[in-house]
Amino acid sequence: MLYIITKLVTEGQQKEFSLIGASEDKKRAAAIAADVYKDYNKNASFQNIEMITEWLATRHTYSFRKDKDHRLQLAITALEGEVQPKDKQLIFSAAAEEEELMRRVSQALFEGKHAAERRDGTVHSCPIEK
Repeated sequence: MLYIITKLVTEGQQKEFSLIGASEDKKRAAAIAADVYKDYNKNASFQNIEMITEWLATRHTYSFRKDKDHRLQLAITALEGEVQPKDKQLIFSAAAEEEELMRRVSQALFEGKHAAERRDGTVHSCPIEK
């Protein structure tokens, strides 16, 4: 089996997708991906890198966000044959993540509004005093 290592770097509105390499050993592929993370996050501790290496070896994906504008996503794709099944073909879906974030924000705002309205049945607002 061959393991393909890829990365997606998001910086503001720019997205850069790269093929890092390939390995026949899953642990070696995880180590290669962890090295990419180490280069991206210079403040990473040894324990953090070890944990991420283990995560990549088992889950095959890892996402790290420095701040709201900078993100690193790593993926290891296992190839057994020539054509991947449909459920294994997608590596990254940045649009899906943005939609999920907006769904969660909308849900939190909706739940917060209802929690504020439920206390005594009235909608509270902040009047501006002169």
